[in-house]
Amino acid sequence: MFRNVSVSMFVIVVLVLVSKSDLRAQRVLPFPTHESFAASAEAQRYVAAAMELAQSDLIEEANSYCSATGPRRPALNREAAGAAPLANYELEPIKVFENLYYIGLNSVGAWVIPTSDGIILMDTLNSTEEARDILVPGIEKIGLDPTQIKHIIIGHGHNDHVGGASYLQETYGARIHITAIDWDLALSGETADRPRPTRDMVVTDGQELTLGDTTLTLVLTPGHTDGTLAVLAPVRHLGRTHTIFLFSGTWMTSQESRLVFEHVFDDFGRPMGAESALSGHPGILVNKIEYWEQLGQQYPTGPHPLLLGEERFDRYMSIMLECGSARLAAMEESPDRLTRP
Repeated sequence: MFRNVSVSMFVIVVLVLVSKSDLRAQRVLPFPTHESFAASAEAQRYVAAAMELAQSDLIEEANSYCSATGPRRPALNREAAGAAPLANYELEPIKVFENLYYIGLNSVGAWVIPTSDGIILMDTLNSTEEARDILVPGIEKIGLDPTQIKHIIIGHGHNDHVGGASYLQETYGARIHITAIDWDLALSGETADRPRPTRDMVVTDGQELTLGDTTLTLVLTPGHTDGTLAVLAPVRHLGRTHTIFLFSGTWMTSQESRLVFEHVFDDFGRPMGAESALSGHPGILVNKIEYWEQLGQQYPTGPHPLLLGEERFDRYMSIMLECGSARLAAMEESPDRLTRP
C-alpha cells in the first residue's frame, strides 16, 4: 500500500529509474579526493552551511558527513589511516529499543523487529553459516522464536546483507523483499557456500509493510547501489513510540540520487517525525560505537542515546543533504576521484 505523496515525488522516482545507468557510472569512482574536496570553493560553501546547521550539538556528525567520503565503517577508516585491521567478532544481541534488536557482528548485523504476529528481519548477515549459527541463536537468546520470521527486508543486494537469506527463506518460509534493481544484484555470484534466495517480493518506493501491530515504510535511497532502500520504523522507548530510519546506504553518487534523498526526507522523514538514523554497520550513523557498547551493557531507563528528537534530526537530515551536495560539487570540478572503498 502506498502513502499519499505529491506528484513531484513520482517525477523524482522516474528520474532515478531513467538515470540508473548514470548512477552505475558514477558509482565506479564516487568520491572526490581529499585534496579536491578541500580545494573546491563550491563544496566548502555547502560545508559551511552544514556547519551552521550543526550549531553546537551536531558538530561531530557534520564533520563526519562533510568529508571526501562521508561516514564509513570503522574498519575502512582504520585501513585508510594505515592502522592495523579491526578484528571481526560476534556481538551479544543488543536490545536497541523495546521492539528492535541488533544481532550480528561488530562489522555488520541484522535488525530484528518483533510484532504481535511474528518477526520482521532487515538483512541476513554474510552467509548460510552466519544466519544459522549467529542470527538464529541470537533470536532465541532474546526470547523470540525464529520459526516466526515472516518477512525479510534486504537493504541492498551486497552479500553481507543477503548472504543468509536463502537459508532463512528455505528453513522458515520467510518472504524476501528487495527492490527490483537489486534483486538482480542479490542473485548474482552464487557459490556453493553462498546460495541465493528465490526471487520473491519487489519493493517499491513508499510501500508499507504491515505485520500484526507494526507498519514499516520502505523508501528507495539509490546511491550505494541502484536499488538501496531505507526503512522508517516505529520503535518504542519507555511507553512512547518514535520513528527512526534504518539506512542501508547514504551515499549520494549523482544529482539524481541526492534529489531522491531530499524527497525521502521531505515526504517521509519530516512528516513522520523521524528522530534517528541507524545503520546495519555499527559506528556509521547515530549508532556510534560508544552508544552501541552502552546499549549492550544496559538498556537505558532514561533518555535514549540514539534518539535525537525531531528538531535535531531535522537538522541532521539537512546536514546530510548539504554534505552530499559538497561531495558532488567537488566531484564535478575534478576528474580525480577516490576508488570506492
